[in-house]
Amino acid sequence: MTKMTRRMALLAAGITAAASVAPASAKTDIKAALRPFACNLDTWYNDVPFNERFARAAADGFINVEFWPVRREGLDARKARALLDANGLTLTQYAPTAPNFSDPGQHDALLDMIRQAISDSAIMGNKQITLVGHHIVDGMPREAMLAGYTAGLMRIAPLLEQAGLMALVEPFNTVNHLGHLLNGSRPATAMLRAVHSPMIKLQWDFYHMQLEDGDLIEKFTAGIDQVGYVQLGDVPGRHQPGTGEVNHVNLLKAIRAAGYKDPMGLEYYPLDNDHGRAVRDAVALSLAANL
Repeated sequence: MTKMTRRMALLAAGITAAASVAPASAKTDIKAALRPFACNLDTWYNDVPFNERFARAAADGFINVEFWPVRREGLDARKARALLDANGLTLTQYAPTAPNFSDPGQHDALLDMIRQAISDSAIMGNKQITLVGHHIVDGMPREAMLAGYTAGLMRIAPLLEQAGLMALVEPFNTVNHLGHLLNGSRPATAMLRAVHSPMIKLQWDFYHMQLEDGDLIEKFTAGIDQVGYVQLGDVPGRHQPGTGEVNHVNLLKAIRAAGYKDPMGLEYYPLDNDHGRAVRDAVALSLAANL
């Protein structure tokens, strides 16, 4: 009898896992299967200029997209809205460039950025923006940075509430996103509960949460009151679900069971830059998780 090697065991496990994911058939409604997701135009299709990625996403069946800053490469909110409309796409959220407002000296710049984001969002139709701006400030104690960041959130809360625009604070991780104040779910969740604004919530990026926290389902369920938006990305590599260590079928079922019903951002880099495979994997995940 042939002795099973570790490689053979891993291969067998991979085959079993793949078989448990519902495959797309010729009758699969691709757009319906992709409806629960928002394709990130900065991590997908980056083999072409940014303004060409809208058409690529639509051609692959996506109806929702997200991206990072809108003001780049001659683009502004009106031009982005034209590209969205021309391709039948809805923008879930984008990430305007934020000042480092852990430093209270940057709060006026933060207010200016939020006013511009409110204007741009009214044009593009998105109801959420991602907010970072929590870089470490050299020479400032952690407690002072936390206080400065919290105070900045409290200053922008009335503007956001009046506009009906939600800011999504995104924690990072200390593995490959060094130099930031907020990492993982715990400090950010406590901060936002203190801010207590319906228009300031968390961008719950499971790629960062897996690297920093682990225990994904229990921590998400415990923090659901502060979740505004969800992003996906497997570990290691930040590729599509199914390429790494996370059981995304169980995870997505738990996300829905916790009460999150909105689109989830696909902020990852398709493995081997194979977008066809990444689309098929997203469709299969949607079907397997019964989204």
